[in-house]
Amino acid sequence: MQTRRTLLVVIAALAFPASLATAQGLDGQDPDKDNAPDNVLVEFGSPHPQPVPAQLSHVLVPDEVTIRKGGTVTFRVNGGGHGIAIYPVSKHTTRDDITEDLCVHDPTTNLCVDPTFADGAHSITDGRRHRVIASGTNPPVVRLDDPTDRLLGTATQIDAVGGTFHPGTAAPGGAGTFIRFQFLESGRYLVICMNRAHSLNDWMFGFVNVGNGHDHHDDGDHDGQDHE
Repeated sequence: MQTRRTLLVVIAALAFPASLATAQGLDGQDPDKDNAPDNVLVEFGSPHPQPVPAQLSHVLVPDEVTIRKGGTVTFRVNGGGHGIAIYPVSKHTTRDDITEDLCVHDPTTNLCVDPTFADGAHSITDGRRHRVIASGTNPPVVRLDDPTDRLLGTATQIDAVGGTFHPGTAAPGGAGTFIRFQFLESGRYLVICMNRAHSLNDWMFGFVNVGNGHDHHDDGDHDGQDHE
């Protein structure tokens, strides 16, 4: 695990600090350019009012952002039942690379065709086919909780019991949970919900691009160790 390279602050608050920019319009932005921000806000779960059925609210908004090396992303948790995990991935990793390992969605409803999918054993791989997350089966693994290369896990497994999920905001303007994470290494990172149904069934994940595009995994096989 690489937690020694990161800074995490968990805040319960009524208002969001004005000094942090929203992340709208950052997709595809060159992280080396001067306009790459130091801090952005990502909604972890649809902002309120949330869509129905609830599965459609299991998204990150936006689902890809770019920041400077050493910058932070603040995740505002909307709705309950969420946990945040962050993993380094190959810079070539696309959204399709991740979704091909997740439940197939009905093109009409955008919902998982097999609600039991999340309880099975699955491997999530990146753009170079390196395994990022091994889910195990539920039970006994009640969370999406592979610590092998994880930078952050906010609802990790405790013996056979899952850690506490974040309550999140329940209404527009309501009190909620803000989780701020500082990225000290350049690269591309997968941000995914630790609730198995939200991630494996509903595709609740996104990406953060940091710094000069240095790739954690392009210089050799993934070994679970830090890559300088």
